[in-house]
Amino acid sequence: MSKKVKIFFSTIEGSGPLAIYWKSGPYGDAVEATEGDGVYWTSANGDLLGVQFDDVNEKKDDQTLLLSKGHEVCVSVRKGKVEYKVKKDDQAA
Repeated sequence: MSKKVKIFFSTIEGSGPLAIYWKSGPYGDAVEATEGDGVYWTSANGDLLGVQFDDVNEKKDDQTLLLSKGHEVCVSVRKGKVEYKVKKDDQAA
């Protein structure tokens, strides 16, 4: 993952979409997460470029997106502060 992570969190009345980008595009079409409410983008060689969670509460929220090829992106929000973790299951096909 790139060291220059960009996080965009646009809320209206306390919640909204939250996007995390690790690499610049081009992004192409978004792919629906296997589990969780959101989408993600990968490069032609399968590197994770970014994710977007559909609706995140700005006061307190914990969500996970399960992606193809064993990627999992977890986000935790407390009082507007965003923390995330990316996990990759190397055993996944």
